[in-house]
Amino acid sequence: MEAPYFTCHNLSASYDGSQILFKGLTFAIHPGERWGIIGPNGAGKSTIFKIIQGELKPVEGTISLRNQIRVAFITQKIIFNESLTVEEILRQALPFEYDTDARTEKVEKELEDHFKIYETDPSCYENEKWVEKCNVLNEALSQISGAPTNNIIQSALKVGQLIELKDNEFQNLSGGQQKRVQIISALLKNPNLIFLDEPTNHLDIQTVEWLEEFLLEVAEQGFSLFGFKANENEVEPVSFVIISHDRALLDTLVNKILEVEDNEAKIYQGNYEDYNQQKLELISTNEKTRMKLANTLRRELEWLRSGTKARTTKQSARIERTKALDAHVQVKDKKASQNKKADMTFSANMVSQYRDANDSILTKHHNLGEQELVRLKSVTLDHPGNFQGRFIFKNLNLILKPRSRIAILGPNGCGKSTLLNFIAQKTNPQSGEIKFHDLTHISYFDQKRNNLDYSETIRTSILPEGDHVFFGGKYIHIMSYLERYLFSKSDTNRPISDLSGGEQARLLLAKLMLEQGNVLILDEPTNDLDISTLQVLERNLIEFNGGILFTSHDRYFIQRVATSILTYLGEKNNCGVWEMFPDLNQALDHIEKFKSEKSSVNFVKNNSQEKIQDQKKLDEPQKINSVENSSAEQEKRTKKLSFKEQKEFDLLEKRIFEIEELLSKLTEQLNDSYQNLNLKNQDEIKKLNEKIALLQKELTSSYAKWEILMGV
Repeated sequence: MEAPYFTCHNLSASYDGSQILFKGLTFAIHPGERWGIIGPNGAGKSTIFKIIQGELKPVEGTISLRNQIRVAFITQKIIFNESLTVEEILRQALPFEYDTDARTEKVEKELEDHFKIYETDPSCYENEKWVEKCNVLNEALSQISGAPTNNIIQSALKVGQLIELKDNEFQNLSGGQQKRVQIISALLKNPNLIFLDEPTNHLDIQTVEWLEEFLLEVAEQGFSLFGFKANENEVEPVSFVIISHDRALLDTLVNKILEVEDNEAKIYQGNYEDYNQQKLELISTNEKTRMKLANTLRRELEWLRSGTKARTTKQSARIERTKALDAHVQVKDKKASQNKKADMTFSANMVSQYRDANDSILTKHHNLGEQELVRLKSVTLDHPGNFQGRFIFKNLNLILKPRSRIAILGPNGCGKSTLLNFIAQKTNPQSGEIKFHDLTHISYFDQKRNNLDYSETIRTSILPEGDHVFFGGKYIHIMSYLERYLFSKSDTNRPISDLSGGEQARLLLAKLMLEQGNVLILDEPTNDLDISTLQVLERNLIEFNGGILFTSHDRYFIQRVATSILTYLGEKNNCGVWEMFPDLNQALDHIEKFKSEKSSVNFVKNNSQEKIQDQKKLDEPQKINSVENSSAEQEKRTKKLSFKEQKEFDLLEKRIFEIEELLSKLTEQLNDSYQNLNLKNQDEIKKLNEKIALLQKELTSSYAKWEILMGV
């Protein structure tokens, strides 16, 4: 096995120098390994990264990186000069060793300075040292290899789906777009080892899917997708370590899992599915071991209590062993009791109030049945902001009934949150109508968490006064209620401003439960939640009797919870196109189909415009016929390409562009060499001619393949 990129031995860390997060952590990352780190919020996952980065010091233990490997960190915080454009940020991120333009410019400047000596002193041509340096610099210039800088940047923009945004300032990008810029700029360093801390947080599903596919390509191809050429000592595969609560991502990407929980760290082989299987077996084994220890302890205790008079040395040893067993069982029981999960119970009530004969107010409970809780009929919503003439949707129809759980799916900025807020606030649309059942009661989880007052404490946020909350038809103590959401007694007076993202999300869910609405509107409730809390939330939403409208970037969560998916397919004529699907896979397939059809239409349209320009001398009927034939023929060719052929076609176009750029550059160098022809540069001219001949041959072959794929 190759030497590991990274090793960690007997690592221990603490919170505020007192509370132990984990101890005895030992593992190694070898080339090609893809690690996932999971565990509850606050267990110490991000702390591991901070120790590796040198931001924190461990209580004990050591870490080491193999010499001369390149490491990239993608943190939760994105820090760039916000006034720079996307392309400027990527160009700044490209290391000098891969920047052929910068390297060429540097040597050419040295050559220029060197020839200035000749201008003032022509006799230096006879000076051996001057000629030798001239040869060295010319040799250095000819040895500069690798993809042209512009090709690398263009490839990076394409891979990051940033081509249309390349001239946009960073501050004007959406959160998902900024995350893509952060990831691409970090990976332009051509790292051997990549650390990613919660990269999917606050991303839409399309961006999460892009990240998943991109990391798989990096794992399989390395960074040749940017145009980097690997040296002989750079043939080892890329490794990465990712902290994430996205179970679908972990299941697809990783081949090892490190779980940090209960001050301990355990390593599991395989992806998330394999982890679940191994964890289940481990829990079963541990339970059997604990029961065996408990039975042994009971037998020992019975012996001690039997009043045996003879206390020999051997029997004294037995007493000591009993004490040790007792301590061991107590530790295991304590861990079992501490390993708690959030306990949520959403209850949907449809109630009305009336006065009896004594004028007392009474509450009547109604059966939810098949009532229409919310109905949107031919509703049109304008796009928020300065987008006059653009619409989130037109004439949308939607019905929400009890036990319906509708996920709203679409990219950031398409109007998901606007739609949910519109329904939650019960505001009137620009056209159409929205109807609510008379007894509909909405509970709204806002992803911006505006319902939290950051000056309050956990306790006062839930209960400003008193000691008991009304929940589940009865009064329970505030502490018992907070324990359901993993808040201990020592947490109650913590200000909300000090809470982590996951703790804030749990607190907001705790507030939401007390409202006992029969319609839940949840805008990204899964952000920042750890896996165990996500599992509890899933179970409770599935069991909820009311109606649910929600958004989430967690594909696993959507698959588990949603009964149908209202999906944004794209935009047509400045209006969002939405359609309902029964499951996530169908929704994602139709998004890709819509993109493909729109791209094909745009291609045909652009192709038609070019043909019209080329045929200006022809009369109008001929022009139209030519356009129609060309469009139909091109569309037919496009449809013929399979997925594999389309991928080959894209790579071929990229390579043709690279060859043409390189040929242009080499031809310029050759012309310069011929103009300064002397005995010293004849070898250089020969090498240039050989390179140009090989590239011309490759270009001819590439064009032939391109024509075959195009059906020319």
